Amino acid sequence: MKKIIKDWKHLKGVHCGSAAVRDICRYYGRDLSEQMCFGLGAGLGFYYSCDEGMNPSRIIQPRGPLMEINFLRNFGLDVADWKYEDDDERASADLREFLDRDVPVLIQADIRYLEYFDSQTHFPGHIIAVCGYDDSESVFYVADNSFEDIQTVSFENMTKARSSKARPYPLSNNRVEVEFLENGTDLKEMILGAVKKNAEMMLEGRSTLRGTSSVEVIKKWSEDLPGWKDLDDWKWASRFTYQVICRRGVCGAAFRWFYRDFLQEVSSVLSPFYGTGLPEEMNEIGQKWYDIGVLFKKVSESASCGLGFERASELAFDIYDLERRYFSAVLEKSPVVHTAGERSPGE
Repeated sequence: MKKIIKDWKHLKGVHCGSAAVRDICRYYGRDLSEQMCFGLGAGLGFYYSCDEGMNPSRIIQPRGPLMEINFLRNFGLDVADWKYEDDDERASADLREFLDRDVPVLIQADIRYLEYFDSQTHFPGHIIAVCGYDDSESVFYVADNSFEDIQTVSFENMTKARSSKARPYPLSNNRVEVEFLENGTDLKEMILGAVKKNAEMMLEGRSTLRGTSSVEVIKKWSEDLPGWKDLDDWKWASRFTYQVICRRGVCGAAFRWFYRDFLQEVSSVLSPFYGTGLPEEMNEIGQKWYDIGVLFKKVSESASCGLGFERASELAFDIYDLERRYFSAVLEKSPVVHTAGERSPGE
């Protein structure tokens, strides 16, 4: 049996999660930009993981927790977190059942096992939309932001990709099915709530299975960076950090320029409360992220790290200071609104 969700259409995007959500919006008749999807999900964040058993041993993630979940809650879905399933066969059967009903499913996958990437590097935080399957070919059909066309993943590799235990983000068939998006929702209220929520998340911190994301984690990273010179894998850690900041679907500056574009798109909604300066401020923050990313690239290509990590530490502290001041000002000026994706007890 071959099954493709009826009327499914895919557009290549910038970031995996926001592009997958954008595709689902289009399927349900809502034409939102990818930047809008990211912003409504309060997508900015910062994680920092240190583990000698990881590859590399130091990993940052400049995206916030539960962006997709925050977005979907805005449109009426009663979901507080990703859904998990330890039984691989049950997880595969559930996926097929939703597809049989023309219900798209967001999943988290390790790109190491997605054959169309042809990658040997584990990255278990990648998000794709599953839109069909073919029993005769033993494949699932998926929409991936990095590719123009629908891609295929074998049944065997899909199981491996969804249940990868690679650190720092081990998976247990993480998924969320999207059976509908509510009509008649107040977009202005959503925008104001999401901007406020992102500020709260960054200043107060949010903890999930991935760890804690917050502005203060940026400060911790800045304090640790001089010690990276003593890492056995300092070159690879530097190269991977550059990729995460500048290359891996982050719009060149750790999602900050991506979020800047969202702020510009919704400026008419924000300006009565915040003035017109938010996009410019986020652009400045993004420039700092770009600069530190380029520095990590330079360090990774050098025979010796020299004072590179000391300079990176200074730039990271500048970023911390700018983001702390930015999000504090946003929270201070925020109107009282319903905040998108209220934090759940299990988050």
